[in-house]
Amino acid sequence: MIAQPFSPVTARPVPQLAFTLLAAFFCLQTPGAVPFTVQGLGVNSNDFRVTAFASGLDSPLGMARLPDGSLLVGISQGANFFNSTGKLLRFVDTNDDGIADGAGTVLYSGLPSSQTAVRVAGNLVFVTGQYKPITVLRLGASPSAPLTLVGRFGIGYSSSWYHPNSALTIRSTPGRTNVYDLLFQLGSDSNYGVTTRTAPLTNSNIPGATGVLRGDSFYMLTIEDHGTNVTATNLTQIASGLRNPAGFAFHPATGDLYFQDNGIDGFVDPNEPVSADELNFIARTNLAGSVEYFGFPTNYTEYRTGRIVGGAGIQPLIAFQPLPDPFTGHESEGVNDIVFAPPGFPDGLNTGIFLGFHGRFNLGGTNNEENPVVYANPASGEYFHFIEGQQPGIGHLDGLLATRDSLFVADLVSSGDTGNGSGAGVIYQIKSLVHPVPPTLGVRAVGSQTELTWDRGSLQGAGEVTGPWNDVVDAFSPQLVPPSAPRKFYRTRY
Repeated sequence: MIAQPFSPVTARPVPQLAFTLLAAFFCLQTPGAVPFTVQGLGVNSNDFRVTAFASGLDSPLGMARLPDGSLLVGISQGANFFNSTGKLLRFVDTNDDGIADGAGTVLYSGLPSSQTAVRVAGNLVFVTGQYKPITVLRLGASPSAPLTLVGRFGIGYSSSWYHPNSALTIRSTPGRTNVYDLLFQLGSDSNYGVTTRTAPLTNSNIPGATGVLRGDSFYMLTIEDHGTNVTATNLTQIASGLRNPAGFAFHPATGDLYFQDNGIDGFVDPNEPVSADELNFIARTNLAGSVEYFGFPTNYTEYRTGRIVGGAGIQPLIAFQPLPDPFTGHESEGVNDIVFAPPGFPDGLNTGIFLGFHGRFNLGGTNNEENPVVYANPASGEYFHFIEGQQPGIGHLDGLLATRDSLFVADLVSSGDTGNGSGAGVIYQIKSLVHPVPPTLGVRAVGSQTELTWDRGSLQGAGEVTGPWNDVVDAFSPQLVPPSAPRKFYRTRY
């Protein structure tokens, strides 16, 4: 495989595809046809509206939601993804018809080429690309105002690195205001082998963003926004023994961290991998503890056979094999972005994780048999191809963004050719048209305290049952309420 990527209501488990598939064709809408189908038990095409939200783009990938609900998208303008100019575009859909109002407004330009990730936290925007610095920008006075540069920090590579930085995710630092924890990776410097080299973290105008980084790892850096400048502290290695963890997602209810890792390319045929791509997990309470070891390179799940090799390190929640038969089935290789499902998606599809697979590096359509979008249930280990790979008109569905009721999917280049893809990028919106069962708030006594649990959405509190209701700050399921706490009513909302 050469598939390098450029994160009480009881969920109904979705059976794995050793099963009967129900293929459902989404309706095509103009402008721009939607070239894919969806499949899997429980998927009803009438539950969704699917549109080509924005098309004719140059290599869209990173996406984030701005405070007013508009979309901020990173593009790499030019025919060649790796020899381009990075820009951030804002897209608005005023009438909510699933099609952006125009070609997008440029909010920032002059970024390096091969932009891969965009994240928004408070008034700050973080953007990066393969091998590129992490650029920190500030939002303007209005959603349409240009962004301004705050500073940059990046990794100093002395020579080539097989899996350089490319991914970001961010959370509000628990217990603090205007402070954020940013995660980024530094993968392995080869296909197979322990990385012994280190690389420095340096900065421009972001004091504290310094340190020495080890490969096969990812890190957390705390960023504090002072209004006119930002500072960085607490550079912490979170995990090791990872080949290329290029997609992260915090669970919206528990705060636990989920992330992917890319399998080892084949030693004889690079397109027949040695190990399977993975979905992994670190509990929120362990993020500030000792470095978690995940076993790369000598411990892994063998591709197709499922055999556990070595066995050391933390085992993955899921190792992705071809479906329905691991030796003859549909493949999924080169996982890139991951997101938790929109909480407003239909029941059975609103508590798991969506993962976008890049597949064959520069191929698309029927020549890329490895590029699906997968829905996975971490609790059961089951998964299926929500959007099947190897379909005409699909290149690399690498970019994902989940909002309350929609999944946005970015096709980097619909032809598959990252070296000749000007105007071939597309963003699709998959919007739920049904209302799922609301998340239920579980309540039980734990000693003298009251324990609250929920599986999706947010916890809200109010002094009176009539409101006003507000999100509870730093609420994670399970949430313990001590008997000394002021009287309060609680509910969950998505």
